[in-house]
Amino acid sequence: MKTYYDNVLKEENTALRFRSFKNGDGVQKLVACMPDDLALGAWELHTLEEMRWNDNHQRSIKYWSRDIIRSMRWLMRQPAYAEHLLYAPQRCTNSDTTPKRLYTEMHTADWWWETQVRRDTPG
Repeated sequence: MKTYYDNVLKEENTALRFRSFKNGDGVQKLVACMPDDLALGAWELHTLEEMRWNDNHQRSIKYWSRDIIRSMRWLMRQPAYAEHLLYAPQRCTNSDTTPKRLYTEMHTADWWWETQVRRDTPG
């Protein structure tokens, strides 16, 4: 796995940009020190028997996963993320002379406005 991280971090046009990591050792050290909270549930191994990566890799695909709902509940309870979580809908516009509405995140969409229950009065 270290070699994989090393290769990804060396790629120039990768979508994965980790400014704080120079090589795979840094990624592995970070992952190793992360708490394995029991609230997240156990990891489950899955195998896709009928699917292959490509013609050169004919072995079946294996991957690990956790229950996404339990994982999201755990993430949303973390104090470190509290300042980055948004619940209230927002209407964002660009700075042109004739402002246009921007749809950049889920909380800026019409769906969020229609679905979200808003409470404007304190208390």
